[in-house]
Amino acid sequence: MQKCIVALALSIGLTACESDAEKQREQSRQVEPRSSAAPDGSIQLTAEQIRANNIQTTAAVEENIAPAISAPGRIKPRSGSESQVFAPFAGRVIAAASSTPRVGNEVREGQLIGEVEQSFAASERVQFKSASLQLQTEIDQARQELDLRKKEADRARQLYDGGAIPLKDLQTAEFGVKQSQAKLDGAERAKTEYDQAASQEGGQRRTPLRAPGSGTVVAADLIAGEQVDPSKSLLKVVDTSSVWAELAVHESDLAQIRRSTTAEIAVASDPSRIYTGRLVNVGVALDPQNRTLPVTFEIPNPDRSLKLEMAVEGRVPAGPPQKTITVPASAVLSEQGVSSVFVEASAGVFQRRIVMAGQRRGDKITIVSGLQANEKVVATGAQSLNSEALKNLIPKDDEGGKR
Repeated sequence: MQKCIVALALSIGLTACESDAEKQREQSRQVEPRSSAAPDGSIQLTAEQIRANNIQTTAAVEENIAPAISAPGRIKPRSGSESQVFAPFAGRVIAAASSTPRVGNEVREGQLIGEVEQSFAASERVQFKSASLQLQTEIDQARQELDLRKKEADRARQLYDGGAIPLKDLQTAEFGVKQSQAKLDGAERAKTEYDQAASQEGGQRRTPLRAPGSGTVVAADLIAGEQVDPSKSLLKVVDTSSVWAELAVHESDLAQIRRSTTAEIAVASDPSRIYTGRLVNVGVALDPQNRTLPVTFEIPNPDRSLKLEMAVEGRVPAGPPQKTITVPASAVLSEQGVSSVFVEASAGVFQRRIVMAGQRRGDKITIVSGLQANEKVVATGAQSLNSEALKNLIPKDDEGGKR
């Protein structure tokens, strides 16, 4: 009799445990409802689940887009954008630490960046007079050279306007004018200083150091109290208000871009922003290892967002525009080299669609195949749907707790 009572008690206890476990599983299913998956792999979500996962859709758009050749590249200073500061004579640098430009600072043309001071004896006045006479000869020669450079630049402008030479050649000619003008200005300034020094009875002379052009300081060796001479560069300034994007185009693609005059440029740090570059020059020598040719485009850079040596991706038009499907870049999922999107087949029902993705254009991606215009794709929340699809691959517990 006692054994029967014990067995009955155990049976009641096990039944109670199974009942409690079933209740817990039922409560768990009610608290965390799973999406329903159809045999074809589509996912059906309730309106509440769509709101909770912030699922948003947008229609695939058909646009006229020209095919393009993609090429990597780097941001470079444009020709004639670099300038340097040299001391006109040997002496000691006079500069305030708080106002001395540092690497990365912006300077304006003519901005005072320091002074150079030189001490001399009265006996040196004779040497100053001789130097002044020699400088007058240099000034006369510099004026003749400047006139010649101006004529060459005018001729280059006419040839460029007529399409006979590339922009790079015109900019080189204009840079030659700038260099000749700077040479003349330096000689005239030095002669004035020697004349002033020769007229003094002795003591010191001091001359200001000014930025020769506006731009960003990329090298600085200007230390207060340091002894310097005219051969030492004290400051290097690069004007980055416009820059060059030098693209490495493979030789097999050259024939397709010969008539292109513009390119779209994007940087890895902000691929949604597209810069437009204007063709400056096509190189003449191939890289023997990579079989690429440098093709240069000039890009306006008023906000200085493009930095020198920044890696870029260029897209050069290679034919007439064609009808192309585009979707937001956020809609495309890439896993193990396979691209896919989630298409809303009907209200609340989403299907994964394998597609062939093309090039990225700002915040959009072109779709080569696998999608039609006006089909609704998940633009926001695609990753959430992907996670939900993976969860549905995990078998659910059956009523007996077995998998």
